Amino acid sequence: MDKKNNRLFKPAIFALIFMLFFTMFNFSSLTSAWAENGEEFLDAPLDEYYSDVYAEDLLPFEDFGPINEVFLKGKVISIIDETPLSADFFDARIHDLMRQQLQVEITDKPYQGQRKIVEHTASMTNPYQGVYLVPGDKVVIYGVLDQNNELQEIYIQDLVRERPIFLLAFLFVATLLVLGGLKGLGAIFTVILTGLLIWFGLLPAVLKGYNPLLGAIIVCMLVSILSTPMIAGFNRKSLSAVIGTISGVFIAGILAYYAGFQSRIVGIEFDYINLLLNIPNEVHLDLRGVFFAGVLIGSLGAVMDTGMSVASSMREIVAAHPKITFKELWKAGMNVGKDVMGMMSSTLILAYAGSALPLLLLMVAYETPALKLLNSDLIVSEIIRSLAGSIGLCLSIPITALVASYLLLKTKKS
Repeated sequence: MDKKNNRLFKPAIFALIFMLFFTMFNFSSLTSAWAENGEEFLDAPLDEYYSDVYAEDLLPFEDFGPINEVFLKGKVISIIDETPLSADFFDARIHDLMRQQLQVEITDKPYQGQRKIVEHTASMTNPYQGVYLVPGDKVVIYGVLDQNNELQEIYIQDLVRERPIFLLAFLFVATLLVLGGLKGLGAIFTVILTGLLIWFGLLPAVLKGYNPLLGAIIVCMLVSILSTPMIAGFNRKSLSAVIGTISGVFIAGILAYYAGFQSRIVGIEFDYINLLLNIPNEVHLDLRGVFFAGVLIGSLGAVMDTGMSVASSMREIVAAHPKITFKELWKAGMNVGKDVMGMMSSTLILAYAGSALPLLLLMVAYETPALKLLNSDLIVSEIIRSLAGSIGLCLSIPITALVASYLLLKTKKS
């Protein structure tokens, strides 16, 4: 990166950091303002509402003693016995349940080679009720250890499914490297960086009680600032894309934040609330913040793609037409953005619709009334997620075009 670009990047990074703290302050002010207007709902923890629901069904974690447990790989050696469950049992009639007695060999150290007899409930029609196992199947074993760290009890947890995942991951990396070359390597870096920031940064911070939304903002900024130059180089095009991306993601977050609190949604499936509210870390999780953080992270990829497409096209236009004016370049960038806008908005909405497809199928199958459908917490959450992300994506286009017009033409003049 030359000295001119270096002088440009330093104030730009400072401006982005200022935007971060400005956003933090405004989110806090916005929440306080709503609370002063009588929206006590904003400050009421969700566990006050859901505690009554689960009071009779759920024991707190402190009621259980510590369990010395281990997860191991194993292999089904033989089926010793199979017994259909009683037809008087409702789930047995519906899902054709069967009790299997299996001989399993553990393949992981330090228990490698040990063979155990384990009982397993399987369904012939519904895998979610238990997968029917045959000799040769590789399984995940959950083991309870005694005081001497010997296996006291074992249960079959699931099938081992990592092999096809590793194969797809290898094909993914190979495809990026063969077709993309160095840029493909940058794309791999982006994927790894995003995963590391979420797994080792955002998730531990949320579990310690930090604001999930602000954590997601920091993650999105870091991913955009670090990954975009890795793919497109340290230049004004990358800077334009970064500014447009962060602006679009911020807009999506603000819109989702406002719409979410106005509609009083939780945004998380009911079954997950049960588990999240009882994590034994003595920290109250901001579940609504988790939902809003998901909106930011979910829209980041599409907004980054849009910003980079617009900025790259505008740089090519400047190279082909050195005498182009600011207004002409901005219009050209907007024209490119209009083409990208429709495709990427559809991609974003379809991605969210695909994740909610089982829920939509269930509601259609049971002929859920439109009034209930349009006011369902989960449906409204998906709509807010899709529309807020799409609006942020669309508004990132004029911002990127405006910034790129200024920076690229300034490069030409200098």
